[in-house]
Formats: sequence, C-alpha cells, structure tokens
Amino acid sequence: MKFSSFKYLFKQGWNNFKGNRLMSVASVGVVASCLILVGICGSLVLNVNSFVSYLGAQNEIVIYMKDDASLDNINTINSSLENDEDVGHFRYVSKEDALAEQMGYMGQYASLLTGYEGANNPLPASFRVNLKDLTRLEPASLRFSGFDGVDYVSTPTELAGVLIALKNVTYYAGLAILVILFMVSMVVISNTIRLTVFARRREISIMKYVGATNGFIRMPFIVEGLLIGTISAVITFAVVAGGYVYLFNYITTQATGFIAMLSLCMVPFSSIWPVMLIGFVAFGWLIGGLGSALSMRRYLKV
Repeated sequence: MKFSSFKYLFKQGWNNFKGNRLMSVASVGVVASCLILVGICGSLVLNVNSFVSYLGAQNEIVIYMKDDASLDNINTINSSLENDEDVGHFRYVSKEDALAEQMGYMGQYASLLTGYEGANNPLPASFRVNLKDLTRLEPASLRFSGFDGVDYVSTPTELAGVLIALKNVTYYAGLAILVILFMVSMVVISNTIRLTVFARRREISIMKYVGATNGFIRMPFIVEGLLIGTISAVITFAVVAGGYVYLFNYITTQATGFIAMLSLCMVPFSSIWPVMLIGFVAFGWLIGGLGSALSMRRYLKV
C-alpha cells in the first residue's frame, strides 16, 4: 500500500472517530473502564502470587538428623541439597545452634536450659530447606526422607495446600474476569463501528461496485477502532499507574500491622510498568481492531 493511500485511510478513520463523537467518547469510557478493571485484576493476581511466594519462602522443610548421624551423612546431604533443582536455599543447624536458638526464644527464661550443653543437649541437628515451588513439597519431602542419617522430615503440607489453592483461585478468577470484560468491550466497540458503517452503507456499496477491495473499505473503520483502543489504553495506564503508586507508597510508608507486612512482597511499579503499558495498548488494539473487523462483515457482502 502506498503511503498516500495509507494517509488517506488513516484520515478517514480519524474523521469517522470525530464524526461519531458521542459514541466514540462513550466507547472510550466503557473500554477504559473495562481495561481499568483488567488492570486491577492483573495487579491483584500478580501481588497475590508474590505474597504466596513470600509466605512459601518463610515455610521450611526441616530435615531432623539422628543423634548418631555421621559427618559423612551430613556432608552427603549438604552436597545433595546444593545440587537439588527444587531447593531455593537451605542452612545447616547444629545441635549447639539449635540450643542457642531455643534459648534466644525463651528470653529471660533461657537459664532454664542451663546444663543441657554438650552431651546433654536433647535437640537434634537439622537442615532447614526452602523450596522454589511449593507444589514440589511432597516429592521433595519424600526424597529427603531417604537420606542416610535422617530421623524424620517436618513438612508444612497443610499450609502449602492453602497457599497453592489461593494462588489457583486468584489466577482462574482473574482469567474469567478478563474474558468477560474482553467480550463486553468487543460488543461496545462493535456497536460503535456498526453505527458508522450503517450511516455509510450506500457509500460502501458503491465502493464495492467500482472495485474497491474489502481491505481498502475496512481500513478506516479498523483505524477508528484502534484509536478507541489506544485512547482507552492511555487513560487506563494513567489511572492504574497512579492508583498503584499511591497504594504502594502508602503500604510501604504508613500502613501498620498485617497490611504493613504486604510491603515485603508487593511488586514495585518500576518493575512492571513497561509490561503493563504494552499490555494495555495491545489489549486495546486487539479489542478495537477485532471489534471493527467483525462489525463490518455483513456490509462487505455485496
């Protein structure tokens, strides 16, 4: 296509957008509202996943060693954990470290443990392991139980199940909302374009009779749909970005209690804004372009 033809088609699309101003503004408002809800859902799913990952990292598999476990047993387990793909990080806690840790927990009552040092220490040595993926908790636990010198493995199975279920629920709920909002936006843009097409149906029929291709006729209306999608995406990005930054700053500087804990795992806006902007524009273009193309099929059959 020549540049002059492209310029003409783009100009026609812009004229359609301006000429049908009331419906165009209404479409931008509805599509932007849908995209804002999509942005909120996406941000929520992203941060819930981050929160679940954070909680998962705080829950450890504890590999308790037998009292008669040899140094070779400990070194073998240490080497195996270093090379295990499921392991995020781990640390070895000796019997002495476990006693010192317990005394720290007891605070002013730590003196009650006096006399349990050395051979009298009843606490076992252990490896405390954090996994990369909570869904690998059970197979990893079974694998660790098979190491020589291991007494038993403590696994937070119930909590892991709750966290995985929460992650799945937010993912599928967000996906369902995304599909519903996509369909609503498609209907709105299709109706807007259909009104413009209906008003120019005789002109379109004449263009078809004189040999204009479907692509040439369709392009101005697709441009109109893309303009609606682009403007909606820009408005959405401004609203969602402003709200996200405000909420992030509030949680990280002023919130207290449980809400303040969210600051440890809330995703910074600086790390997601490029993906967010591209996603809004792409989603807006998809809705606008596809909605326009579908709304014209009836009028291109001459």
